Amino acid sequence: MKEDVEHMLPRKKEIILYATLTEHQRNFQDHLVNRSLETYLKEKVNTGHGVTVQLNNLVLQLRKNCNHPDLLEAAFEGSCFYPPVEEMVGQCGKFQLLERLLKKLDARNHKVLIFSQWTKILDIMHYYFSETGFEVCRIDGSVKLETRRQQIQDFNDPNSKYKIFLLSTRAGGLGINLTAADTCILYDSDWNPQMDLQAMDRCHRIGQTKPVHVYRLATAQSVEGRILKRAFSKLRLEHVVIGKGQFQQERPKKDLEVLEEEDMLALLQGDETAEDKMIQTDISDEDLERVLDRSDLIAAGPAKADGKPDFLASTLPLKGPGWEVVIPTATGGMLSTVNN
Repeated sequence: MKEDVEHMLPRKKEIILYATLTEHQRNFQDHLVNRSLETYLKEKVNTGHGVTVQLNNLVLQLRKNCNHPDLLEAAFEGSCFYPPVEEMVGQCGKFQLLERLLKKLDARNHKVLIFSQWTKILDIMHYYFSETGFEVCRIDGSVKLETRRQQIQDFNDPNSKYKIFLLSTRAGGLGINLTAADTCILYDSDWNPQMDLQAMDRCHRIGQTKPVHVYRLATAQSVEGRILKRAFSKLRLEHVVIGKGQFQQERPKKDLEVLEEEDMLALLQGDETAEDKMIQTDISDEDLERVLDRSDLIAAGPAKADGKPDFLASTLPLKGPGWEVVIPTATGGMLSTVNN
């Protein structure tokens, strides 16, 4: 049944876009890693074992730094005020990439869904959009049902002024139809790949008439980039088996968000390959234009003899400086090119 529905839908392409750390973020990262690892190693020597909780917290703090260092600074300073927009954008490589991407999508009149696991990131985005003149919709766990319904209706209206919808990954999952959007941006990746698949399905579902692009943002040469390569393939997908029309989630021995000690150290200390270093860099404006092209997702002519539409071949390589294209597979297509 689901396979039949998928053949009826417009095509979808998922692309990972990388952003490099700013100097501000790199200073935070170096401080976090050096201080925490030093304490960890001392514990290891004194007690014969490390402190897994401490490393887990370190991974969380590093992920926050990748999303925006204000997640760390605001908590430390106790401030509820944001810096000026230009300064706020300049502090975070991923936010700079988001701004570049949204400007190009807006110029092409695409409607966009933006997902994040952190409501504080949605707060930062809301501030940014209000300061730059964008009116946006938003759904997170605090939004009441009636308000959700009204925002969904307003966004899906063909004459709507809203072109951007902010959603928390968990609250904006099942039961929400936002087919007015033809673009999905995953600002950060969920530990459970099924959550991200459900997020994409908010716009790639019955009722969608346009090809869909999914952009998964990641910070290059950071714990986040390594999580994409290691955790999704070797740690997370062993717990989730995705099939056509159904998935089976095994009961893990430990919580999905708790990594083994050796895995966390590998994430923090792992070396990038030459290919990683080539891919995990800032994407150029010229390549970003190529990535945004959707001509290969639109039927080039009438259906062939086998009844399948004829599509143009994509001119975009699967990998390049700043991007990777995810190849769909029979098991769900989660980040398959990252490990090929």
